[in-house]
Amino acid sequence: MAPEGYKPVFAFSFCLPAGIFFQLATYIFDMGNDAVQIATFILHRDFWFAGFMGVFVVLSFLATVVGMHEYSKLKRFDPLTEARLSLARGVTTEAWEGMLAAERVIEAPSTGLIGPYGASLLQLTPLQAASCLYGLYSSAKAMAEGRLDLEVNTGAEAGAAALRAVRPVKAAMLTAWYFGAFAAELAAFAVASATLHPVLTLPGYLLGAVANGAAAWWSGASQILGVAVYSCLGVGYAMAGLQTKSFLKNSEATGAGGGGPGSIPALWILMRFISWTALCLLDLPQGLLPLGSLGRPMGLPVLREKFLEPAVASWEAVVCFTSNFWISVEPETNATSMSLTEEVGFGDCGWPTSGQLSSASTIFNTCLFSLAALLVPIHMCIVVGMLLFNPIYARAAENLELKEEVEAKQREINDFAERNEQAAGQHEQLSLLPN
Repeated sequence: MAPEGYKPVFAFSFCLPAGIFFQLATYIFDMGNDAVQIATFILHRDFWFAGFMGVFVVLSFLATVVGMHEYSKLKRFDPLTEARLSLARGVTTEAWEGMLAAERVIEAPSTGLIGPYGASLLQLTPLQAASCLYGLYSSAKAMAEGRLDLEVNTGAEAGAAALRAVRPVKAAMLTAWYFGAFAAELAAFAVASATLHPVLTLPGYLLGAVANGAAAWWSGASQILGVAVYSCLGVGYAMAGLQTKSFLKNSEATGAGGGGPGSIPALWILMRFISWTALCLLDLPQGLLPLGSLGRPMGLPVLREKFLEPAVASWEAVVCFTSNFWISVEPETNATSMSLTEEVGFGDCGWPTSGQLSSASTIFNTCLFSLAALLVPIHMCIVVGMLLFNPIYARAAENLELKEEVEAKQREINDFAERNEQAAGQHEQLSLLPN
């Protein structure tokens, strides 16, 4: 019998979460979508974007293969069999979790930053725009799931499944918040980088890593440089902070060197968004320096051309479609029967275009700007609220009751998996006996 509150691994369902085989199919689809985005950059002869994205995709895949060889009982890279083992145990295997961790820490942040920004500079086809938008969604989703893992396994000797079992609503709310937060980060980075230059936006994440190191220094930790480097390699930690924990402060027992108050990285989150916004409102017709792309126009005129005007054009198209939508139904009768002819029309409306942008690029840039304009203020308000009202988030306060509860639930889950493994082993032995 499964532990109370814990939902064992299952094969497939039409309701979310859709099961481990659907998760595997999504993982494969995400890798294919990365290939489509890389091909998009190659077709547009943007080899730098294609190269950077390819490096991180390959790095993530290699980390997955090596990790699965190391942690899997099969000692080989076999995701399908690993999914079947997880299904038999009722609990995901360590190798399966490692495969997802590589995607959440390496592949999702890197492709989520590179893809939307690079695509905002291109003339996209509808398929390419849809691929890039899906890439942003899948990256934000994977990073949010990884953040929930970080919330638990750096604060207690347990996994995210244990927190979902004991605090299902809070775990769901945290995941939803970070899904929106990472979508805001990726969209805001794309908008700010296209308006300015990555030279001006990437330091925001480098300083976020420094803020994590500063928080560790504040707590007296000895791995200050290691925390900063770790945050640079895992950009998601620089985005959201390593010490900004909602339920469980970082614990030395788990090997997490990122102790200290979350207020330091949280304040930098606010400062990063404010500084990006302020820079985007400047007018820099000559760019920063007369050196390559650093000399291109930057600031408000670029923001207006690439994002504000497409957003206005898209809104006008939506208004036109909704105000001119009509359906005409006319009966047609002959000697033997009567039928209805239905016709749908939108008047003189067409797909939005702005300047030299294609319709797909206009819609894509509008989506990026809308996500940033909507989600960034919401994320900032939540961060301020957490700083004011959550002592765990702001000051790394203890929550021993929840920690003990989560660790106890994790022990129950581990025992459940062990019993299922033993039962599966006995069943396999019995099946080999002669009749």
